[in-house]
Amino acid sequence: MMQLDNVRQLLGFQVHGDHQNDHTFYVYPNRPTFARMDSGGLALRFVEYGQLREDGGKKFGGFVAFDAELTVPDDALAKITAELQKEVDAKYKNRGVPPPKVQIAPILWTGGTVELLLSEGGALVEKVRGAGKPSLYGRNVASFMMELSELGTAIFKETLSTGSASAVTVVYKLDHYIRLPEMSAWGTWNASEFYSFFQDINTEDNFWSEDSYTEVVSSSRYKNDVTKTHFEFTQAPNLSPEENAKLESDVRALINKQLEAAVQRNLLKEIAEVDPNVKALQEGQDIEDIRRTINKSQIANVRVEWSEAKTIITSKAPQGQLPTVTSLKGADGKPVKWEDYYSKLSVDEFLKTVQVNMRVNASFADLPIHSVEVKISYPHGPNAKTQEFTFTSPDAVAKFECFVHQGIRKFKYAYTVNYKGSAFVFKSPEIETDDTNLTINVDDLGILALDIAPGDINFGQVDRALITVSYAGGARPFEAKFNMTKTSNTFSVRQVIEQRRTGPVQVQVVYQMTDGREIKGPVREQTANQLYIDDPFSAMKTISFRAVGDLVNEVAGITVDAVYEDAGNNYRQRVNRNLNKDNPADDWTFPVIDDALGEVRYTATVLFKDGKMKELPETVAKRSTITLGSGTVEFLQISVVPDLMDWDKAKLVNVALSYEDTANGVTSRTELRFKAGDTEKAWKVALKDAAKTEYEATTTYFLKDGSKKVVGPTRQSDLSLFLEVPA
Repeated sequence: MMQLDNVRQLLGFQVHGDHQNDHTFYVYPNRPTFARMDSGGLALRFVEYGQLREDGGKKFGGFVAFDAELTVPDDALAKITAELQKEVDAKYKNRGVPPPKVQIAPILWTGGTVELLLSEGGALVEKVRGAGKPSLYGRNVASFMMELSELGTAIFKETLSTGSASAVTVVYKLDHYIRLPEMSAWGTWNASEFYSFFQDINTEDNFWSEDSYTEVVSSSRYKNDVTKTHFEFTQAPNLSPEENAKLESDVRALINKQLEAAVQRNLLKEIAEVDPNVKALQEGQDIEDIRRTINKSQIANVRVEWSEAKTIITSKAPQGQLPTVTSLKGADGKPVKWEDYYSKLSVDEFLKTVQVNMRVNASFADLPIHSVEVKISYPHGPNAKTQEFTFTSPDAVAKFECFVHQGIRKFKYAYTVNYKGSAFVFKSPEIETDDTNLTINVDDLGILALDIAPGDINFGQVDRALITVSYAGGARPFEAKFNMTKTSNTFSVRQVIEQRRTGPVQVQVVYQMTDGREIKGPVREQTANQLYIDDPFSAMKTISFRAVGDLVNEVAGITVDAVYEDAGNNYRQRVNRNLNKDNPADDWTFPVIDDALGEVRYTATVLFKDGKMKELPETVAKRSTITLGSGTVEFLQISVVPDLMDWDKAKLVNVALSYEDTANGVTSRTELRFKAGDTEKAWKVALKDAAKTEYEATTTYFLKDGSKKVVGPTRQSDLSLFLEVPA
């Protein structure tokens, strides 16, 4: 496939390399030009009216019909190929192997339009009729017909017949697939611990002098811990900045979480120090001289990786003025004569004829089509006419012309498709139309055409992919199977289905993974003629864990174990998360084969501040957000407000608050003290029964005259208590 960043400029043409094959290249055509007939002449006809034709208040002075094509000239293509061969030769010379021959591959256009930089109803052009869509095969031919105003006729006649550039500007807008540079990310963790112990004991027994004892003990410890992450992202042009940022954030979170989980599994255990005591050796085994050398080491290495290469549809708009007729040369190498393409006739004579341009929009070289026979007839009046044409090339254009009877401009046509190596022929029904630009498309030819190639499939994880392609819309059901591997990965379907293709093909991929697993992808519909096989993991799934309850006073932490299982594909992911007041929420993101398949099951353990534990049974997640907690449904929060206090009378105020829900085992008490200058204070209680909100309050006022006044205990349900010295 064409690679976006494998690009070079040669002889003014943009040339891209292939993402897999280093001697396959794609050349963008630069500008449109006049198409050529099989005879070598231009596909052009300019007619000037002998007198102006008036219609609806508008005046017409002439008529022009031409075919434009967009291709790389043969002489330029030969020079480009020679330059590319030099590049390949130099590359293979360094490898010490014979270089392969350069291949110029066609760009597989997926769609597009073509138009003129002229507005219908303007000063120059009164009517424009064009194909609107290039052939997308062969030389990308597009046909146009224009009826010109009086001024437009004069200008077009002058600019087409003299000089080097005409006033006719053609704009192609084409789409095709292109492969972006690969995005990658990795994280590593390397840890090591080394412990060395040395002990040397020398004991000497002397007969005449005192015994001697020498002991040398030394030990050393070395630890090393290194964590690295690396991210290389390529912005996808078909995604918004926000979508690109989210993709980057998801990949970073995926790498960090996978690395964290792998590190937890590979943590080094602490190496125990060696006891220097040798009593058991000296007394138990009567060993006097002892030398002990002990070395212990641990090493743990972890690496997680992620890579992905995307294929996008990009647009190109090659454009430019068509050359003048007299600046071109014919097949004999001589300048083209303007008179061969120009004529002048009376309006009456012109309006009495119907002129039809015909072509077949199909690649005869690639498809199993031998020829297409078109039978066109004008069945009206004494000059009724029938004519047959045979097409064997997508660049061939045929013209039908006959006299009009009583203003009837409709005609009929039918076509017959002859296939290579098949006795069957496809015959279309007779069709009536007045469209004088007649294009027979590939879908009308009774052929199922499909090219299969690898997309962003990672053959490091996938050993092979079994691809099943089926189509039920033909004369009989069609099914084919292909076995894609790293070395055999491009296939073509060219099936005669004996009817017009009217619907999509069905595609299913079964992946054989390198670890022995088999993953069966869903059945998908394919309408385009290019099928790219991607990794089985087609989506990312995110499960959110959220802690609820009083994480400050009641719950110390929540541990949740969750597993995602797609039993049909033998695919499983598992995770462990810890939630607490510092980390009340956590997300688990992982790749899945199909977001609609599989289920998430989880269990949890709630650890309370008082040391108690509560086990939550295994549960199947119904939503992507899982809430976990102690059973608290909401909170009761009481605000005590001292704004009404007269601190000239009082020295201190004590507010005793208590709440009890014996049925649910909830008991909470507190005392709040206020002095001059204090602001509002709050008391918060976690409720198990949202309907039970009454509490008890006792307020004691310590006055400056040495007395005190007590209010309460009283049952309250107000959410605010206002302090005020009682009378």
